Amino acid sequence: MRQLLRRAQRSKAHQIVLAGVLGLTVGVPAAGGSPSSSRFFPQQACSGATATREYTAEAMTFRLRLDLDGCRWWDGSARNLVIYVSRDDGTGPASRYSMMACESGSDPNADPTTFCEVFTTVHHPTEERAVSYQGEATWKWHDGERRVSFETHCTTTEGKASCDDPVATWHE
Repeated sequence: MRQLLRRAQRSKAHQIVLAGVLGLTVGVPAAGGSPSSSRFFPQQACSGATATREYTAEAMTFRLRLDLDGCRWWDGSARNLVIYVSRDDGTGPASRYSMMACESGSDPNADPTTFCEVFTTVHHPTEERAVSYQGEATWKWHDGERRVSFETHCTTTEGKASCDDPVATWHE
């Protein structure tokens, strides 16, 4: 009985190895070979989203860039990008909000739009000291809603603008 079981195990293992070797030799083109389809595009990495803030002597700008190039999961459906920035100098807040729909478009023969950007800007007086700024950006990704936020204090004196490192930054 043992000999029969050993033969069966060897036989199954032999079949699996044979199927793997056959799959590799037939299914994968040789290195340096040309693809069989003229519509072949090399796969690129899925870059994702980048949120940046820029504080100058005139304004705070918060920007969200979404790059879906190489994201194999993306089916061309709309990605709604929302961004918000707020400034509070103690006399009351000033805030700006912006939104952008990133979608592939209606022409099925056109390449989909894979790059979208949304930004908003809050202007400030030429002189300010340790003013509180907050920002938040949200966007839809393949596994759900994403969010990144910041809070910092910024100062502009004699035309020189600087911010503390973010007091807090959240990523979800």
